[in-house]
Amino acid sequence: MKLPTRIIVHCLLFILLTACEVATNTTTPSNPLMVRSSPLSIHTLSITSSPSPISEQTSNSNSTQDLIPTHTPTLIPLWQDFPGPTEDSEIDIPLPVTPIEFPENAVNIILLGTDRRESWKWYQTDAIMIVSLDPDSGTATILSVPRDLYLYIPGWKVNRINTAEYHGGFEMIANAVLYNLGIPVHHWVRVEYGGFREAIDILEGIDVLTSRRLTSMCEGVPYDYKAGVEYHMDGFDAMCYVRMRMNSSDFDRLRRQEEVARAIFNKVVSIDGILKTPQLYATFSQFVESDLTLEKLIPLMPLVTKFALDSSQIRFYNINSTMVQNLRTPESGQAVLLPKHDLIQEMLEQAFSRP
Repeated sequence: MKLPTRIIVHCLLFILLTACEVATNTTTPSNPLMVRSSPLSIHTLSITSSPSPISEQTSNSNSTQDLIPTHTPTLIPLWQDFPGPTEDSEIDIPLPVTPIEFPENAVNIILLGTDRRESWKWYQTDAIMIVSLDPDSGTATILSVPRDLYLYIPGWKVNRINTAEYHGGFEMIANAVLYNLGIPVHHWVRVEYGGFREAIDILEGIDVLTSRRLTSMCEGVPYDYKAGVEYHMDGFDAMCYVRMRMNSSDFDRLRRQEEVARAIFNKVVSIDGILKTPQLYATFSQFVESDLTLEKLIPLMPLVTKFALDSSQIRFYNINSTMVQNLRTPESGQAVLLPKHDLIQEMLEQAFSRP
């Protein structure tokens, strides 16, 4: 039976998502110049040549001065070719980092997880992962980004990265990733959490190997997970597991998201999971948005198929607690994570280098 193109696209997206969600040298200026952003004034670096000397003739009643024009200063915005700020920021804006050099055929996809509803006027991105697929080396690198990472969002101001997608769409969050992490983003996938919950139920649950102890509550239900134990979870249990915040942190949530994603991937590529593809497609077509088309996905399918058979070439990295500084913003009092750019760039250099 020949499947319609739309079904093929969503099925491939589902395989790609689950494979990826089992979530070149760069430098940072040693003493970056910092400025306060303001929509009322443009901050620039001024590069000026030494003025040329003025040649004078001895004046008389009919004489004039021959002036050699001086060089006009070249004004370079600190944000370089990126959009400048449109609102004041509570902290200084850093210089953009040096872009990472990726292989020519590499494809970088940003995965955005959200629990938004159509009736909501405001929402934030709960989960952010950057997936780099390298067909030439046969590898995938998955980078998890904390949602409270506080950085310059080009075209707006310094804010949490999880506010960028709502405020300015894919272009704004892609610019934020490139400006602050040096990673060019080629495609985007947005997934609503309701789709994952239903998909897990269609798969008749998943088996999650927990790596740390977690005791918490979710919608009135108590949970007590021990480290090193495999738990069978339905959709509700899995969503609670990745989102519980009591006695936990955003970094711990990133770890749990990766554990659940690995379990989903293992179940999807099993025989039972493959047989349920039509049901999974019907669910994900309601909850997944992306700019990836069948034409763009087909060249990646040999690599995705390889991951389905052997996931050892999928490498996982994250921006962890050693690479950020806890900060309470001076005016609004937000609890955010200020990036330590030198440590993050060191990790990214390792993450995106070829094995």
